[in-house]
Amino acid sequence: MGRPQVGLEASQHWVVVPLYGLAGLGAAEALAPLLEAGLGLMLVDNNQADAALVAPRHPRCRLVRNANQGGIAGGFNRGVEAALAAGARIVTLLDQDSRITPDGLQGLRELLELHPGERLAAGPRIWDQRRQRWHQLASASWLGHPRTRLLISSGTTFTASQWPLLGPLDEELFIDFVDHAWCFRAQAAGFVLLQHPGVQLAQQFGDPHPNGICRWLGMELYSPQRHYYCLRNLRWLLRQGWVPLDLRIKELIKMLVKPWLWLLFEPERRANARAILVGLTAPLPQAVGAMVHPPAESVS
Repeated sequence: MGRPQVGLEASQHWVVVPLYGLAGLGAAEALAPLLEAGLGLMLVDNNQADAALVAPRHPRCRLVRNANQGGIAGGFNRGVEAALAAGARIVTLLDQDSRITPDGLQGLRELLELHPGERLAAGPRIWDQRRQRWHQLASASWLGHPRTRLLISSGTTFTASQWPLLGPLDEELFIDFVDHAWCFRAQAAGFVLLQHPGVQLAQQFGDPHPNGICRWLGMELYSPQRHYYCLRNLRWLLRQGWVPLDLRIKELIKMLVKPWLWLLFEPERRANARAILVGLTAPLPQAVGAMVHPPAESVS
């Protein structure tokens, strides 16, 4: 069977990509094939300082400045808002270190169009480049499509008209558990999360851990700042009744072990100790939803 007839053109499908540091320069160039395929590209400069990020000169490519307000969540939110203002009818979120083909994006778009009016979000299968294995494969089905409880933010695709129902990513979480919170909040609002079996996205999670035991346990090396957000946000996540109990228990067990491994086997021991202490005592995020920020500045 061929692909179904679809009503939306690629130009109505926008990809939102927050960019950080000098790596963002290379990421913007690497995303050029999406523009060549007719897609829209909304780049978000999420650097606190001016990193001289410049968008490719193209009528379907825009760059907005966000100055890292709200972290990765804020970058995605400002990008989605700008994409909707530019006329997007389908939106895909993408990390700067992820790559997805134009055909893959078309597949996600068509999956949503097969069920117009349904509360759906779709994503690809994620290939973990470091571990060389699939990441969180779907284990259920919905009308014959693989259904999952969790989509990582990168690759997540939804119809623009349903953004008010989905709601923004929680900017008070900043980075860790942002996709967990958004996905489970969406499901509490009646959304079904689908994983397209024929669409793949390669993703690299963190840096290689220097310790063999930690690598065997599946850990990556993150900064002490990330450890702080991980602990603080987990404390918040455990209190949310719309997060499945089994996931809360699983993450709690992991966090009873991981901080000890950070202290024993990671290089910045003093910084990690401070991050753990503050992460366990810091005030929790106030509410689900985006923090209030001024509109991102459009520069192209």
